[in-house]
Amino acid sequence: MKDGDIEALVARSPVLEILNIQGSNKGLRLRLVSQSLRCVQICGSVVEDIAVVKAPCLDRLIVEHPRDSARGLCTRVRIGDCPKLHALGILKAGNHILEIQGTVIVAGIKPSPSTMVMNVKILSLNVCFGDHDNIKMLTAFLRCFPNLETLHIMSAKGVYQAGNVRPNLRFWESAKPTKSVEFSIKVISFCEFRGELGEAAFLKFFFRSARALESAMITMRSGSFSTDELSSRVKQVSQKMVSKSCKMIVLGSDGPEGGRPWSFKRGTDYCFKDPFSAVEWVG
Repeated sequence: MKDGDIEALVARSPVLEILNIQGSNKGLRLRLVSQSLRCVQICGSVVEDIAVVKAPCLDRLIVEHPRDSARGLCTRVRIGDCPKLHALGILKAGNHILEIQGTVIVAGIKPSPSTMVMNVKILSLNVCFGDHDNIKMLTAFLRCFPNLETLHIMSAKGVYQAGNVRPNLRFWESAKPTKSVEFSIKVISFCEFRGELGEAAFLKFFFRSARALESAMITMRSGSFSTDELSSRVKQVSQKMVSKSCKMIVLGSDGPEGGRPWSFKRGTDYCFKDPFSAVEWVG
C-alpha cells in the first residue's frame, strides 16, 4: 500500500464509519478527512503519524502498541477538528507524541484552550511508573482532558532501580492534581499492578485527590502475588481516599503478562460505551 492510498479510500467512501488497520509494515502516515468516520483503530502496525484533520463524527480513536516502538520510534498523534471525539487511547508515554491543534504536548506545559480537548470522556494510557519522564508525561496528558470521566491505566513493565523510584515518590508527593483528577474522573481501572513503589505512590496521590470517584478496579500482574496480598497493598494505598462512596474491585489477573491483545471487535462494539473496559459498571 502506497502513501495516500488509505486517504483516497476514505475520500471515496462517503458512508464509511469504521476504519481498521492491522499489520502495516511500512511507516504509516495517515491524514484523516471524513464526514462519516466514527471509529478508527490501528493495531500491530508501524505508525509514524496520524493526523485527525477534520472528522466531525469521529468518537473513537484507538492506536494500540505501534510496532518498532522498542527501537525508539515514536508515533505522532495529532488531534484537530473532531468535536465528538469521546474515547482516545492507548497512548503510551515515551512512544506517542500528542499534538493538539498544532501544539505538541510536553511535560510541564501549562493548560490553555488550544491544548485541551473538552469532549474526551474516556482515556486509556500505558505508563511505566519506574520512569520519571513517563510519569511527568502522564500529568501532561491528563491536563489535556479536563472533562475526563474514565481513566484506564496499564502499568508497563520496566527496569525499577532504586535511583529511579525515589524521584517518583517525591514527584507525586509534591504534585498538584489536575482538574480532571480532582473533579471529573468517576471511574479508574489500573491493570498490571505489581505493587512497585512508583505505582503505589501514584495510586495514593490519585485516591487522595479524586473527589468524584465512584468506581475503582485494580488488577494485579499475572503471577505477581496472591489476591490477599494484592488486597492488603491496595488497602494501604487507599487508606485516605477522599471519595467515601467509591466502590473498589480488586482482581487477580488470569491473562498473559502485559494484558490481552487488543481486538477490533472490542473497539467497534457500540453496545458498550467504553471500548477499553473489561467490566461494564452497574450504577
